[in-house]
Amino acid sequence: MEKRLLPVILDGYKPLREIVFDSMREAIMSGVLEPGERLMEIQLAEEMGVSRTPVREAIRKLELENFVVMIPRKGAYVAGVSLKDVADVFEIRSALEGLA
Repeated sequence: MEKRLLPVILDGYKPLREIVFDSMREAIMSGVLEPGERLMEIQLAEEMGVSRTPVREAIRKLELENFVVMIPRKGAYVAGVSLKDVADVFEIRSALEGLA
């Protein structure tokens, strides 16, 4: 198994579930975890050197933030980017640039 995610480094101030969430979100945003890729708890937990529980919690939080899509009886997948998402980003960016 190829390791793509870095092992989790414990921070005395943050809960483990938050550290795992941040790591997975960064992996999605940087393309390490690609759109449409299935997220398997066991594999991700092994790659990061943690138990499945913080991975499961991170996946649920990523779903709430639309980084992950849950498909019943199939599992969790990295969400893709739609044309509407891109259009929304450009609309927000142009509005913000107008305020600068």
